[in-house]
Amino acid sequence: SEMGTRPFEAIHAYERSILIIERAAEESGEGENVERDRYLSKLYYGYGVQLSDLTAEACKRLADDERSLLIGNNERNANGDDNSDEDIKRLCTEAAQNALRSAAILDATNAQASHMLAAISSEDGGDDGVHRRASPEFVAALFDDFASTFDEKLGALEYRVPGIIGAAAAKARGDDTKFVSALDAGAGTGLAGRFLRPIVTGPMVGVDISQKMLDKAAKCTLKKGCGIEEDAEDDEIADEQDPKLYDGLVALDLEAMSLEETLLAPSVARIDGLSEEDKQGFDLVVAADVLVYFGRLESVLGNFAKLSKSGSSLMFTCERSTEEEAPLGYRLLTSGRFSHTKDYVLNVAKDLGYTLASYEEIVPRMEKGKEVKGHIFHFVLGGDSGGAKEEL
Repeated sequence: SEMGTRPFEAIHAYERSILIIERAAEESGEGENVERDRYLSKLYYGYGVQLSDLTAEACKRLADDERSLLIGNNERNANGDDNSDEDIKRLCTEAAQNALRSAAILDATNAQASHMLAAISSEDGGDDGVHRRASPEFVAALFDDFASTFDEKLGALEYRVPGIIGAAAAKARGDDTKFVSALDAGAGTGLAGRFLRPIVTGPMVGVDISQKMLDKAAKCTLKKGCGIEEDAEDDEIADEQDPKLYDGLVALDLEAMSLEETLLAPSVARIDGLSEEDKQGFDLVVAADVLVYFGRLESVLGNFAKLSKSGSSLMFTCERSTEEEAPLGYRLLTSGRFSHTKDYVLNVAKDLGYTLASYEEIVPRMEKGKEVKGHIFHFVLGGDSGGAKEEL
């Protein structure tokens, strides 16, 4: 074979070493350890480089090896066709990207991992690699794992974003007017939806990449769940007396979702009450603590614009960086989340036809006893919010 046993053995050695260290850390309950994480970063970097060098034939052999951690080598692809060499090669490429991404997250100073990830992502059709976005598969797996304890973990972090963004949305529309429809982009377990529902008269649709998170949101009604403690007596309330909080919940990638899959989906309730004009797009799009999983925002904000009608509102939060910290306008933090500069966000939104309506620096949550720096933006699509507000 073109590939001898040495590359295989190197890959297995990296896998064994990573597993041993991560299991030991988990069993000991050890928290942050800079030296350990830097060593793990080096292991993940070496593992990723080895995987990226494999040919399709070698990748298949590795996936077929029962000792390997590589998974996904099914006989057929998502379309039901036999796997091509390209499909098999992509398996190792994506595994290499995930390994290098882990290396960059574990040690922000690991420039080699960031460079290699950028190079591999570029070859795979990406552009900025580590600075572009976390993969949908990574985010889905992350939140599927956290779904059962997600709300409790956020409570411990003094998580404030749902209330902050709900108050901002209510203030934007005023006391006498409500939104005709709303998209809760990255809805998660529905914490933001609880604050949005009172100011939305028509369909409110939640979209998230994690089905398990949406399963929790689906249990929420106007009187229970999604931030409201459940009572045994609540279970006896009839559906007609306590309707669902959301009118539709869909597991989709935010960069790829369409109006037909969200607002106009057959399963979405209250759509019949909308005028033809209102069916052209959402009246409000909210992304509460979601864009921290995106580096570049052009694609996701561009899709938000496509799903919105003229004059609609877009509100979202980001973690905040300075121009000096993030010369590209965004950077990957050691937490695995992205932060963005104010100017970068304003420029991207402006290019997409948005006008800034309001801006505020916020504290989204606490982390290791310290306040996390964040900011909240409110844009109007094609709107004119006054020249002065452009300088906020």
